[in-house]
Amino acid sequence: MLAAVVGLTTVGSPALAADGTSDTHCVTVIDGVKAGEKVSGVRSHTCFTGAGAAAQAKSAAPSAAAATELMIWSEHSSWGGVYDRIYGYDGNCDATGYAFNPSTWWSNNLSSFQVLSGCNKSYLSGPRGNGSFTGNVSYVGNTLNDAVTYIKVWNG
Repeated sequence: MLAAVVGLTTVGSPALAADGTSDTHCVTVIDGVKAGEKVSGVRSHTCFTGAGAAAQAKSAAPSAAAATELMIWSEHSSWGGVYDRIYGYDGNCDATGYAFNPSTWWSNNLSSFQVLSGCNKSYLSGPRGNGSFTGNVSYVGNTLNDAVTYIKVWNG
């Protein structure tokens, strides 16, 4: 349960491989955390592979009116490799934010990420430990690299 695509870059954000150098791009759409729940539910998750993957994923992204882009996950440090764009259906990040468990693949492959739409704080945990971050993260560190089982993002 996670997602994202590659291609869009916001002002002040690290450059992504928008030129299509990564051949797998995903889009994941999640709900906000509901009362009594600990994680957000996943509305959809779609991945595209091959030369046109970035364009297909960009086309599959929900409209800005429907969902807010929260994060961009990357397989490698410094925003390289496979990308997954995470969209939230409960608006921009606020103090409550969004919390979710990555899919097994992302739990075993997440190395860097960007935060967007007001998300400026993040907390990640996994079998080897946890970490709190502010802003974009070019490398999650040895403790969390390829070992993330829970992610929370918020505005703080």
